[in-house]
Amino acid sequence: MVRLPRAIRRSTDSGHSSSRGWSDRTRLIPLVLAALLATTMTTLSEPGSKAQQATPGALSTNSAISPVEAASAWLREQQDASGGFIGFSGEPDPGTTTDAVMALYAAQQRDPAAASLNAALDYLAREENGAAYARTGPGQAAKVALAAVTGGRDPRDFAGLDLVAAMTAPLATPVPDGVPGIYGDDLYDHALVLIALTAAGEAIPDRAWEPVRVAQGEDGGWAFDGSTTPGAADSNTTALVIQALVAAGYGDDPMVDGALAFLSTLQAPDGGFAYGPADPIIADANSTALVLQALLAAGQDAALPEWGNAPLALALFQTPSGGLRYMAADEEPNLLATVQAIPAMEGLSLPVVQVCADGDAPEGCIELEPAA
Repeated sequence: MVRLPRAIRRSTDSGHSSSRGWSDRTRLIPLVLAALLATTMTTLSEPGSKAQQATPGALSTNSAISPVEAASAWLREQQDASGGFIGFSGEPDPGTTTDAVMALYAAQQRDPAAASLNAALDYLAREENGAAYARTGPGQAAKVALAAVTGGRDPRDFAGLDLVAAMTAPLATPVPDGVPGIYGDDLYDHALVLIALTAAGEAIPDRAWEPVRVAQGEDGGWAFDGSTTPGAADSNTTALVIQALVAAGYGDDPMVDGALAFLSTLQAPDGGFAYGPADPIIADANSTALVLQALLAAGQDAALPEWGNAPLALALFQTPSGGLRYMAADEEPNLLATVQAIPAMEGLSLPVVQVCADGDAPEGCIELEPAA
């Protein structure tokens, strides 16, 4: 059975500081993105252009709205009457909806969609949706916690559940041959939990970083299952671990440099990023978005040629409808690709926000609403 990339399937130590405010460089990402799209339209229209071949039907820059607005508008059209967003089953899905909440929040400066965002949060706040999903594992609880914090809700009392306790609880049935000492059933889940703990203003115990150090491969990357076998590491897990390290105040850890070097090996000829090593390397929107978020978190200039101009590479997955395709060869937009891409297009890494705390609170932090 082929195991799909986690981004497609589901998607602090108190002595360290973290800042979730937008840097000056990050604030410019959406503006630069629109400008880059405009300046490349001539190239895209030239016969034989590699970019044209790789990205059929890219969003026209003649549109009166920005790429982020177009993606958000398309996303809102996919919302079910329940407030949820459709998953692989064809039914409203809490996991997909958590990603949609963060995408809608990221886009709100360009596409105010408070009604859609609140409806999605209300869907998750119902116990049969958010709590039921969170109870299936720490990684799932972390996703709901991230959505709750993004909406200003208390992750310790959301949908009738303490999400902080749920995402740090040991697995009832540990995964055979799993990575010792992690939250969840794989390293991707573990990184999600670390990010969600930071978002919730919770301290991460030192012991939680040991599995991260042990599981880093010689190439600098991490594999979702913790394997250190050469060639096992993937861009999705590696990008998520980078964001966890930076969010918790470990952005200067040597692990980050090694991980960035690994990500550079997964850059496709068209500038996007692939899930894992392959011949040839073929980029996908989800992996490109996650790598772009990791680059932003690590303070890299993702628009440089050495990173394949990642913002533009991601934008070229956008379809005329506004939604993003998963692979360049696809014609139709993909919901999961779109929700993954919007925060990256808007220049936000994970967590997109975190709760305000006493003292040195991060810029743009969220004040929690009292639980209903």
